Amino acid sequence: MLEQRRVDYLRNMGITLWMPRKALPHAPESRWLPEDNNERHEHIPIRHAGESSRPVAAADLLRAGQPMHKREEAPTSQVKDITTDAPQSPVREQVSVTAAELVSETATNIVDMTPPRFVLEFIPVSHRGLWVVDGSQTQHNVPNFAYRVLKGMGLAPDLIHQPIAFRWPFIESSHQDQSEPVALQALNAQWQFFKGQGIQYVVTVGNEAHRWMSKINTKSHYHLADLPTLQQSAQLKRELWLALQQLPEV
Repeated sequence: MLEQRRVDYLRNMGITLWMPRKALPHAPESRWLPEDNNERHEHIPIRHAGESSRPVAAADLLRAGQPMHKREEAPTSQVKDITTDAPQSPVREQVSVTAAELVSETATNIVDMTPPRFVLEFIPVSHRGLWVVDGSQTQHNVPNFAYRVLKGMGLAPDLIHQPIAFRWPFIESSHQDQSEPVALQALNAQWQFFKGQGIQYVVTVGNEAHRWMSKINTKSHYHLADLPTLQQSAQLKRELWLALQQLPEV
């Protein structure tokens, strides 16, 4: 590529070109090759900003005032005759329909690459039980509530384990695939770890916890939609009590 053409392309791409004001040490002598006089640079698309004008190439300056070479186009009458007299091909229509169907099918198969953002806390309450709490319920001190509930049923351990946080995405990155399928793979791997430790039942606290655990086919033994609502309702407390009495530990 000739030097002036390279400069024009870099300028049109918004790349600032730095050129030395004097010869650099041990640099070869520059050779300026003129552009072909039969070629212009109007084919380069330029986005105008404000009142700025298109940059002028050196080859354009050399041909200032010379007429541009125009392509020979068919007369308008001939084009009109060709378009009106051409028979409609059923094969062409069939190809058009097939292309439309392919476009529609491709649109339906587009995967949303936007990373989902959620926080879950896994609280092992015993060697068989696990409470999964979403981010909207973490401020209500769920571990203490679970301890009081299990203690009332005679199942409370000596110490409730510290919650294990699962945050997605782990690290914000625009260079890695953090879409929902990848998030579900990571969440399922976390669940398989607890399952391998002997966990047999799950209690979900919060709608987000229930939704995400359902996406990896984990069935909740009991679901608490909202902890403050449960604490103010005798009926919901009774339902939780009856559900926990059906656990294998009891």
